[in-house]
Amino acid sequence: MRILILVLPLFVMVSCSSAPKAEKTSNAVKDLDARYAEKVGKANKTELVEEFGTADWCEPKAGGGETCRFYKAMGLQWRGDKENRTKYQTFDEVVAEFDSQGVMREYKARSQR
Repeated sequence: MRILILVLPLFVMVSCSSAPKAEKTSNAVKDLDARYAEKVGKANKTELVEEFGTADWCEPKAGGGETCRFYKAMGLQWRGDKENRTKYQTFDEVVAEFDSQGVMREYKARSQR
């Protein structure tokens, strides 16, 4: 009984400490598309600022609209074996076009996991 009491907490600690696998890039892009496809024609720049922070850049368009890039760094990922490890930045990115009223008219989402 004593052994079970000592071994059980160790087993729980080991099983809980395993980190979840990184989300796939394709799933991350699908998630961004699911969130923003329904917002076309409804959302304004403020909604993207709430999720991503201030836009990296905005380019004015003729007629008063603008195109803005929103970028959120997620961290670093390491891939490969010990001899050939490569690091790369994981991120979510949305480049959105807004009309003269500030309403999102279209977007392009990218992600890397």
